[in-house]
Amino acid sequence: MKKICWCLCLMLLISACHNSDSKLSNVNWDTYLGDPGRQHYSPLVQIDRDNVANLEEVWRYRSGESTSLMYTSPLIVNGVLYGLSPSLDVFALNAASGKELWRNELGLSGRAQRGLMWWQDGEDRRILFTAGSQLIAINADSGRLVASFGDEGKLDLTPSIEGRGGIDVTVPGVIYQDKVILGFSTSENSLAFPGTVRAFNIIDGSLEWTFHSIPLPGQPGSETWAEGALEIAGGANVWTGMALDEERGLLFAPTGSATPDFYGAKRLGDNLYANSLLALDARTGELRWHYQVVKHDLWDRDNPAPPTLVQVEIEGQIIDAVTLTTKSGHLYVFDRETGESLHPIISVETDLPSTLPGEVPAKTQRVSSIAFSRQSFEITQRTPEATAHVNQIISDWDLRPWAPPKVGTVLITPWYDGGAEWGGSAFDPENNRLILNANDASGILELTEVPVGFSNYGSYRVHCGACHGADLQGTDQGPSLVGLTERLTMAEIAKVVKEGKGRMPAFDGLDTPTYRGVLGYILSPEPKPDEPSKNVRYALGGYVYLKDQEGLPANAPPWGTLNSIDLASGKIVWSFPLGNFLSHPDLGYGAINYGGPVVTASGLIFIGATPDKKFRAVDSEDGRILWETELSAAAFSTPAIYSVEGRQFVVISAGGGRLGPPSGSDYFAFALPEAG
Repeated sequence: MKKICWCLCLMLLISACHNSDSKLSNVNWDTYLGDPGRQHYSPLVQIDRDNVANLEEVWRYRSGESTSLMYTSPLIVNGVLYGLSPSLDVFALNAASGKELWRNELGLSGRAQRGLMWWQDGEDRRILFTAGSQLIAINADSGRLVASFGDEGKLDLTPSIEGRGGIDVTVPGVIYQDKVILGFSTSENSLAFPGTVRAFNIIDGSLEWTFHSIPLPGQPGSETWAEGALEIAGGANVWTGMALDEERGLLFAPTGSATPDFYGAKRLGDNLYANSLLALDARTGELRWHYQVVKHDLWDRDNPAPPTLVQVEIEGQIIDAVTLTTKSGHLYVFDRETGESLHPIISVETDLPSTLPGEVPAKTQRVSSIAFSRQSFEITQRTPEATAHVNQIISDWDLRPWAPPKVGTVLITPWYDGGAEWGGSAFDPENNRLILNANDASGILELTEVPVGFSNYGSYRVHCGACHGADLQGTDQGPSLVGLTERLTMAEIAKVVKEGKGRMPAFDGLDTPTYRGVLGYILSPEPKPDEPSKNVRYALGGYVYLKDQEGLPANAPPWGTLNSIDLASGKIVWSFPLGNFLSHPDLGYGAINYGGPVVTASGLIFIGATPDKKFRAVDSEDGRILWETELSAAAFSTPAIYSVEGRQFVVISAGGGRLGPPSGSDYFAFALPEAG
């Protein structure tokens, strides 16, 4: 404990200096999620348990049209705030007043971006961010593109492989020395690019190294794939962000599932390095160690959040560790150097045969002994009507944990968005705890048969149906497409399909017949499925969670929680239901949530994340809500905390656009009232 206490005292001393009467004191938030270790931690103490109730809004900045999603966590450097609008316009504000200093409307396209990167060498100060498949470099002082980087300030990140779909990079990379290190998002189907982690020179954008998370033939890990699978495999990509141990030069990268997500007959085997935590040498990309969380994933169990670097005291020994939170609701804690788990790993028998031709699920899985979400379905008892409604729906479903997908319905708990999701977790060094918001709803995994061969219906179902539904009516992951031509022109529809927007990825890799088939089905006055066929492939019915008759989760509450987990013991110290659905604002059972927390040295946790549009301050010791306010839209982002001339600020972007709340584009800054 001595090392932790010493570090804490040092941070408090620094914080005290920053919060003194000196008008020169600025504390930056110059890295995504606070620091390269993704600790979500601020050493500032001006706002504390005793005065947080006095927080007031000091400025609000409308960043653009609220027609898309916005998840951005801004950066603050030397009193200047850098952010992105829903349309990926980049801007700089006076961080104390919210006054716009510059803005660059580059006309970029791509999915909602979660943050930015800062780099400086002397007078060369750059803001970097991604838009779709492009890495953008901006002069931080002028807002202009850095002409010497890439192609006039833009670098195309698309891998040079023919016949694959598009990529998006929706989360900031890691900057290490003269490198910017990035993963990317892919599609979920058989056209997905194989995942890589790549380092680019930060001066000119040239490629420095590549790690193949789907190994090339003959490389270590290739033996875990069936013969011929490596040539067609996709996914296993790093889409959610990475953490960096700067002292050791160690990069921690969590990977997603191999594709296609729910039918793995053409990718038999354990499928390394999908669903793994990778420890890579940040200088060279060499693999130091790995741990695979799910073997031969058939449930879309991507590792959903950046790892968090922590220090753990166990039996008097201080261990530098890295934590990994999963969609399945498990917490892993590994020694950074060795990859050894600091808590027991449980072997689970999962030898459940598949009814799909050629599919062979893994016989066993290894899971952490620390679970923060339920691992089996518990039916709602909220009302007798709700219980009866759900019982009728699930009467012939497969409810077994680890049940493989089938033509029919399997219930997956927690659902596709976790458990943990991409907001990530915060480290509270004072209490040696991990602060984590989590989801606890059950999802519907239903496969349907799609005839092999070209058709409008098949093209749509394979590439679009999971998010927008087989009937175009929408799911919990995507809006309805019914009456689309009444809302958008043909040119606008084509642009969104090719370039992506909001949560939707780009589909610029589709061949012309498939592209036309997708549009043909969407725009048909009476879209109909193809005739049955014996030669089929399989498509997901949609990303949907199981609901009762009132549209609420069908499992027992709570449905969303904020948790404090003791890292030494693995026990949950406190947990409470986080937020409410807009349809039931006073229910008190928690709600599905997105975005992450930030913890401060003064014992506060700040978190948005909930669809009820609330922004809260919580006591890190016992989980009591000490302050809350309502924003213009839900804040599915992570706050940033900084100081300007000795005054501490908390800022968060409110983008909404999920789970029913309206979209927004406002950045809110809060602070204590100025003296006098």
